[in-house]
This record gives sequence, C-alpha cells and structure tokens, in this order.
Amino acid sequence: MNKHYLILLVTSLFCISCKKEKKDVEDCLPNLTSYRQIVNKRASIRQLPNGQFNIIEMGTINSRLEPCNLPIGFQVNDLQVTISGDVKATFQPGPGPCCAEGFVIREIRL
Repeated sequence: MNKHYLILLVTSLFCISCKKEKKDVEDCLPNLTSYRQIVNKRASIRQLPNGQFNIIEMGTINSRLEPCNLPIGFQVNDLQVTISGDVKATFQPGPGPCCAEGFVIREIRL
C-alpha cells in the first residue's frame, strides 16, 4: 500500500513541476522602457559563472536576456523553456553584442 502512495506522490510532484508558471507580476524593472515583447518563444536558461542566470532566445545570435524575476524552479542550467515577457531597453556602450537586456518574465513553462 505504501508503494502506491509513494508513486502517487512522485507523480503529483512531477505534474506540479511541469505546470505553467504564470503570474500577474509587477514590473521588476520599472525605470527601464519596454521596447519589445516576447510571446511564447522557445529559449534556454544559462547559468553564468557568477551564479546568475541568463535566457538565450532560440533562433537569435547573441541575444541574452537578463531576467529580474526568474522563478527558482527554473534556475537550471541548459533548461529548455517557453517564455513570454517584456524586453527592456538597456544601455550598450559600443557596437556589437556586449550586454544582456533586462527582461520581465510574464510567463514561463517547460
């Protein structure tokens, strides 16, 4: 009988972890202007050497998003996700890719 409860518990936890993470979030970067929106785009989570995380949009070159509100359950290196949210205008000091853009996650899911 205990095996059945364990299987039920593991199955429940797996289903909860795969559930959409959708929130009515406040803008965690209110002083920056949104200049584009991302809607249901595939991306991958990347952990930086300093322990922070960036999001890399699939199909782009050198596009790094720096989320200000990445849920802890999605802080996994190389995790493939689908994201929606607001990309914020950031200052880039020179030509070419150098910086990550601020990103407010509105929805993230596996």
